[in-house]
Amino acid sequence: MQRKKLIALLATFLFIGIASAAIIPYFGQIKTTVNVTQAVLLDGQDYTQMPITESASVAGGEFFLRHHWLQSQTSVPVDLKFETEIYPDSEGVTVTYLKSTGYEVIVTTNAQYGIPIDVTVEDIGEWIQWTFNYFAHNTSNAEGGGKFAGCVVISVDGIKPAFQIHNNDGTCSAYPWGTWLYSPYDPTGGGWYGWHTGDAEWNTPVEDVEWIEAEGDMYYASNPEGKLVVRIHKTHLDETFGWAVYASIAHFSTIPYSISVYPEDFTWGAETFESATMLEEISSPFTLYPNERLDFYIKYEFAVNIEPGEYTIITEVKLAE
Repeated sequence: MQRKKLIALLATFLFIGIASAAIIPYFGQIKTTVNVTQAVLLDGQDYTQMPITESASVAGGEFFLRHHWLQSQTSVPVDLKFETEIYPDSEGVTVTYLKSTGYEVIVTTNAQYGIPIDVTVEDIGEWIQWTFNYFAHNTSNAEGGGKFAGCVVISVDGIKPAFQIHNNDGTCSAYPWGTWLYSPYDPTGGGWYGWHTGDAEWNTPVEDVEWIEAEGDMYYASNPEGKLVVRIHKTHLDETFGWAVYASIAHFSTIPYSISVYPEDFTWGAETFESATMLEEISSPFTLYPNERLDFYIKYEFAVNIEPGEYTIITEVKLAE
């Protein structure tokens, strides 16, 4: 009898254990894995890929620009600010953050002989572009072995010439006619009113200069639209700079020989310039709107009497407080 009671008691405990094991801890479970990306990228990179490193060599009194961009990846506006740290000392160093003004203008040149042309100057992103339209004011059918000569003259400070880009209208015998060339101004005033465009060592083919682009054939036979284009990267200009153009049309039997300039009083040796403001300062803090891309430029300026040495300049893009 006692044996039977013991077996019954064990069976009861076993039944209780089985019933207890069948109790579930929850009715359901959701496991979510989320890959979170950074809301704002700098030059297409996130925090884990910082810092972006750059280097330069300049003399006191000089400045330079560097291009960067911010890209929003979120559907909400983000308030941001730039913070700058300069080591070992900020004395004599000025850092400014700039954005495009969307500069654009169309001008008609002043015809000294023959007919004028139209020139469109516009901001196309990282570049400022000049488009020469030689047929804008022509009323005749173009006939003959015509050619188009064009030149863009730049002044960084709006007063003194800095360089010109020209398509070699026979000026430099070291290169074929129509070759796009970069020619710097001689600050000593040497050469022809400060220009050495006839000297090979003072001319560099544009195709060898990474911050200049030019296109359009000099000759009508290969350029029936009569258009020439010059582009200069913004980092080799200033937020406000000066420009001028010189153009000529020749060798057509139905279109008169023409020379025209802009500004209207431009002349070699007494150059005048049109003022262009292509960049304006970014007021910090600022808002980056949903999915917006903001291209910006950092302008680094160094006082003429700055102490020589190595300076480290750090820019951080942070949430505005």
